Amino acid sequence: MLRTLGLAVLGAGLFVSAPTAQAQPLRVGVVQDAMPCSGIENGEPSGSAVELWQAIAAQRGWQYTTVALKTPNSAVQAAANGEVDVAVSCLNIIPERLEKADFSIPYQEDSLAFLSRKPKQHQLLVLLRQLSNNATLRDAIALLLGSTALGAAVLWWIGQGFQHKDIAQPRRSFTFFKGWMMLAAGSGIYKMGESPASMAVITLVNIWRLIVTSIFVGTAATLVFQDSQPLDLSAKESLRRALLQGVAVDGGTVSERWLRQKITSLGDPALENRITAMSGDSALLGALERRVVNNVMADTARIQRMSRMISDPDAYRISAKTFNQTPQAFAFGSELSKAQRDQINLSISTLRFNGAIEPMLKRWGGA
Repeated sequence: MLRTLGLAVLGAGLFVSAPTAQAQPLRVGVVQDAMPCSGIENGEPSGSAVELWQAIAAQRGWQYTTVALKTPNSAVQAAANGEVDVAVSCLNIIPERLEKADFSIPYQEDSLAFLSRKPKQHQLLVLLRQLSNNATLRDAIALLLGSTALGAAVLWWIGQGFQHKDIAQPRRSFTFFKGWMMLAAGSGIYKMGESPASMAVITLVNIWRLIVTSIFVGTAATLVFQDSQPLDLSAKESLRRALLQGVAVDGGTVSERWLRQKITSLGDPALENRITAMSGDSALLGALERRVVNNVMADTARIQRMSRMISDPDAYRISAKTFNQTPQAFAFGSELSKAQRDQINLSISTLRFNGAIEPMLKRWGGA
């Protein structure tokens, strides 16, 4: 009796773990020309999302056929219409799409970004611009000049002037000015006085000069570094400047929709004319290289890939991005069974928990 029960339990376990039987192959829609997520070349699908799907299908023992889909929006619509059982790409889960179709659990999140032509300016110009705008830098310079001027005055009073031949000038005012500049620069300051009182003042002023200089250098380096980092696209002025320079974007995508919504919030309908809608990486990069526009907008993973594809990568940079991220997933076809939906979700959850999805994304340059 116990042996029969044990065999029954074992058989039930084997049945649960066995691949799901299929009456016919699944129809898998793959968005073309949407690398690094998905693409079709010479009839063969590829990309990080495609590799993830292939791993799930192999795990489940599912057979499938591939259907090429032109855009992410058409993929979601095809799933909603039951034309495909699963739509595969990095499909952003947004409210309008959720009204049409069901989605799997997300397997990654991504933001939007701009790839832009680098402005031709020297780092010194960047520093000067920051100097004019940053109170900390201005205060540091004022402190340095003021404290060293005070120190020079005290040293002048103690020594009844600067007597060293390397400091002395034909006019006393010039002598004082030269001593002040030497103290501010920390060059040759041992020549400014030999008495114990003078040496004490020189030491104190020099320590203070080093502290103030460190503040100046640290702040300046941080600001120059920040200037090279992507701006926040949610900031209205950053977005307005980018739009005025022209933006190319894939037509009918979340990127285009987001841009047009932002223009509405900016209250400047004329900016609509600064958006150039097209399709595909080649068209977007071509518009950027030919200076039709100065910016290209897409998902961050795609922008990172395009930044490596462009003919002169050093002439371009990722200039701005949205720091809020949108979940991305597969879209379920309306006729896909609940059991198969659950199995896809379980596979995605397991692969993500085990750290298997991240290497897929990195292989395709999407992470």
